[in-house]
Amino acid sequence: MQAQFIARVLSYCLGKGKLALKGKRQIPWLEITRSEVERTYLDHQLRALRRLHDGPMESVWDHIDSDGYYDNERIRLQGEGLWRAYELLSPRDKPVISREVLNVAGAEGIAALWLDQGRFIGKQRGKRGQIKGRYTPEEYENIAAWLCDSDIPARVHHNHEQKPIEISIRMNGLPPLLDIIRPLTHVSMKKKLRPARK
Repeated sequence: MQAQFIARVLSYCLGKGKLALKGKRQIPWLEITRSEVERTYLDHQLRALRRLHDGPMESVWDHIDSDGYYDNERIRLQGEGLWRAYELLSPRDKPVISREVLNVAGAEGIAALWLDQGRFIGKQRGKRGQIKGRYTPEEYENIAAWLCDSDIPARVHHNHEQKPIEISIRMNGLPPLLDIIRPLTHVSMKKKLRPARK
């Protein structure tokens, strides 16, 4: 169970999850913030982590006002099992999405990455996939190579200053991507498995 818990924590940190040391005691806390329209999925994430964690886990659920139409919901969790995940994600006390982190996250990581950071784009809304987030150049390259190793053709796109801005998944890479993530996708997020209608 502990290995599954660590893999799930790392998979959530590929998208909207943040794992950092907090408080006077400097202990690891996992924080996930989502729009209130995704409250059901956030509840699913909390339940999954509680189920997989060995021992007690402290959790705090907050409602956060926003300037937009929808507010945000946030969960913060703390438990002993987070230490190993923190050591993998922040080997020098600075978070980095390394190949080791990606390999541990596995298929769950691919699903969490797409659900949080992926979308269909193109003239026909679904011609290709795009993954975009606050990643370093090294992280962009690591993620693209990891997807390619999972038989999902992907490459990093750069802007005119040669800074990475997104990972592009070709049209022929979408079927294998969806085959991997479909059985791992919570019912409340099934909308992310099909292109939006115009």
